[in-house]
Amino acid sequence: MSIAGIVGYNIKKLVPTKYMVIFAVGIVAVNALLVYAAKRIWSGIIMLIISIALSAGMIYGLDVLNSVEKAIEGITIDNEEPQIITEMGIVVLSDSDIHQISDLSEFVIGYINDGDYEYTEKLMTEIDSAIGGNANYIEFPSTSAMAEALYAKTVDAMIVNKVYMDMIAEIEGYEDFLTKTKVVYSSEIVKYIELVERREPNLEAFVVYISGMDKFGHIDVRTRSDVNIIAVVNTKTRRIQLINTPRDYYVPHMASNGQPDKLTHAALYGVDSSIYALENLYGIQIDYYVKMNFSGFEGVIDALGGIDVYSEYDFTVEPIKHYTVGMNHLTGLEALAFARERKSFAAGDVQRGKHQMEVIKATVNKMTSTEMLSKYGTVLEELSWCFQTNMSSDDIYTLVRGQLASGKSWEFENYTVTGTGAKKETFSMPGQELYVMIPDDEKVAYVKELVEATLAGE
Repeated sequence: MSIAGIVGYNIKKLVPTKYMVIFAVGIVAVNALLVYAAKRIWSGIIMLIISIALSAGMIYGLDVLNSVEKAIEGITIDNEEPQIITEMGIVVLSDSDIHQISDLSEFVIGYINDGDYEYTEKLMTEIDSAIGGNANYIEFPSTSAMAEALYAKTVDAMIVNKVYMDMIAEIEGYEDFLTKTKVVYSSEIVKYIELVERREPNLEAFVVYISGMDKFGHIDVRTRSDVNIIAVVNTKTRRIQLINTPRDYYVPHMASNGQPDKLTHAALYGVDSSIYALENLYGIQIDYYVKMNFSGFEGVIDALGGIDVYSEYDFTVEPIKHYTVGMNHLTGLEALAFARERKSFAAGDVQRGKHQMEVIKATVNKMTSTEMLSKYGTVLEELSWCFQTNMSSDDIYTLVRGQLASGKSWEFENYTVTGTGAKKETFSMPGQELYVMIPDDEKVAYVKELVEATLAGE
């Protein structure tokens, strides 16, 4: 098969039909000129040089296309079984004489018998093996009770899912937990999961759940979701409605058996649990999810060459950047700081959600611009290890072809639901009252209207 044929075969996934026709006509024209030029020495040499240059260009293009295809396969779950990684740790006080797992033979170790107990048991087995016998374990009713015992030194160490360390630090009186303790041993447990089967999506109008994980590192590591945005996309009207739900929204999720929890905690039990919480809250159906962690966020923005983001306020995130009212050109680190900041605003997490939607808007605008055509391979390579979606590769190719064929910009509208602050017990942290946001029923009902109107093209 000729180079042109190989390139043509590969680009048909991404390139609209009208451009494929132009490509084919161009190849035929070049071949015809080569045949004609072969009869004349000097024109033949010139056409040979042109042919070599075109071949080199097509080989380069083929390499880029192969990189794009490989990257798309890396971010989708088409050909792999979804997994979730749980990081368990042995935590002690910072001034403890315990420095490694083998030091635990003479000490008391706390644990809880909760949904993570199978992982706790695995860690207990590793402890017993390291000390050559059975360690001294004591059970607690909750994570907060175990942390209290560690502070009081009635236990010397605690076995805990490491993501709960951040949650303990949000409890009044334990704000110093992350600095007052240290992890002396970690263990990763990989578990394969079966996602809930969803309806066949309509690529003309669909709903995407965007989940931003509160952790640097691998996308499969189990952690909370600090970004919970619904994107309602209508490819006919070129409109995207973004809806932000604050992380502290007090809602039940798939694992809570009807008991309310913070929305951010739902992600601890898998992306389907977060999707269930939002579908149940708004009475809508979500077609796809997109999951990204903070470490990936920086790399993608930098690969794009930065983004232009609108700010409603002047504020500073030390030592990173001072942001001004209006458009700000941001690097990956600066965009991440912009999206995470909440202490500078009276509205707190609500304003942070607005910033996150502005960053999404700016990123989409940059990725769909014509200047991005040469950067898709680099951007997708950045995405491949820190970004995950259940959108099939075929659906992604279809949407890219549609964008290239249209070339039109997108219209964005943002909306954030709010509620009333309160202190409530949550499913994930029983026995301890945490700050939550009680949903505003009127605003919740309005979201359903927004979703239906956008899908209908109204």
